[in-house]
Amino acid sequence: MPDIKPFRGIFYNLSKIELAKVVAPPYDVIFPEQQAELYEQSPYNVVRLILGREENRYQSAAAYFQQWRSEKVLIADEVPALYILSQTFSLPDERTVERRGFIAACKLEEFGQGTIFPHEKTLSKPKDDRFKLFMATHAMFSQIFSLYSDPNGIVNRIVEPVMNETPFCDVEFEGVKSRLWKLIESGKILTLAEFLKRQKVLIADGHHRYETALLYRDAQRLTNPNHTGKEPYNFVPMFFTNMSDPGLVVFPTHRLIRSLPGFDAQKLLKDLKTFFDINNQLDATELLNQLHRHSMHAFGLVVTQAPHFFLLTLKHQPPIRSAAAPELVMQLDVYLLHKLILKDLLHILDEQQEKNFYLEFERDELQAIQRVMQGQAQAVFLMNPTRVEQVRRVAEAGFTLPQKSTYFHPKLLSGLVNYSFVKLSSE
Repeated sequence: MPDIKPFRGIFYNLSKIELAKVVAPPYDVIFPEQQAELYEQSPYNVVRLILGREENRYQSAAAYFQQWRSEKVLIADEVPALYILSQTFSLPDERTVERRGFIAACKLEEFGQGTIFPHEKTLSKPKDDRFKLFMATHAMFSQIFSLYSDPNGIVNRIVEPVMNETPFCDVEFEGVKSRLWKLIESGKILTLAEFLKRQKVLIADGHHRYETALLYRDAQRLTNPNHTGKEPYNFVPMFFTNMSDPGLVVFPTHRLIRSLPGFDAQKLLKDLKTFFDINNQLDATELLNQLHRHSMHAFGLVVTQAPHFFLLTLKHQPPIRSAAAPELVMQLDVYLLHKLILKDLLHILDEQQEKNFYLEFERDELQAIQRVMQGQAQAVFLMNPTRVEQVRRVAEAGFTLPQKSTYFHPKLLSGLVNYSFVKLSSE
């Protein structure tokens, strides 16, 4: 069962710092150009902690973290709390929505041994990178993004009175307005904790950091002869939001094919006709409009060697069989794309896909199309988003999806709420 507790968050000192200049996106979505921009915004930008460019970025992150703490640029809360987070943002159709949730310290548990479930596979290289950072700083500068089921809005009724007060933190970054409130009332915290104990929690984003936190916990436990299981390193900061929240938005991530030897667009189209109806579309706008009208089993395709845009719609369920995946997984678009098209038709093997050989990911559909039209990629497969309910069913069945199967928007800000894996002294 998910076991949560309040913690003493570490925050930027707003009397010294302009918050919008020191927060950042998660480390794994920061490109080199943005990294440079974040460095320029402030000497205290959290990018120096999560994705430094110094020669030894782990040691430099530890040194910055210690220096900023000693300078009171970063200060710890006086009492443990849960942190209520609201994120308000605009959708592509210009509607404004709000996503709500709360941040707590959640006790780590092994996948498959409790009620916290992953939905995506992880890779060893990112985990090794984050492990070195955790060992150097003994801290975490963002949260694991997780989902629970609350169709009746029980949690909202608990936290709404708190959200009627003035937030202690209010910042806008990249078009997303984030606000924070502190929940310190023990009765409400206990009610939230008891509610979550009856829940199954799905990790939406942060799989690598969660698994790294498990490795870090085990390493700390081995060096602590007085280990009790209550130390901060047994927990991880986690953002919990309701699967039924109207502000829960999932975008697709599109697949670009690059530098694939022997790529033949005409042969690919011929092979695809075995399984798909292929309809020519006049332009990108028409293609995307037609794609979005389908709930599943449809893809957009743009290739460099053809004058048309193509809409692919599945004729019949192909004979894909796998002992490692049940029917509910094989029905998903992302599985269909990776197994039938990428592997069986384009011959990009599973291990090559996992290492991103010949494969790139792009969230912006128009940018993905433009890259093909400009000759920067051989083809792009455009997708509709995987639905949250589909992700939940797969995860609870004990299976995972290919990486980048979901893109929960917006991302949680790094540096907004920071967590110490070691007990904080009084400040």
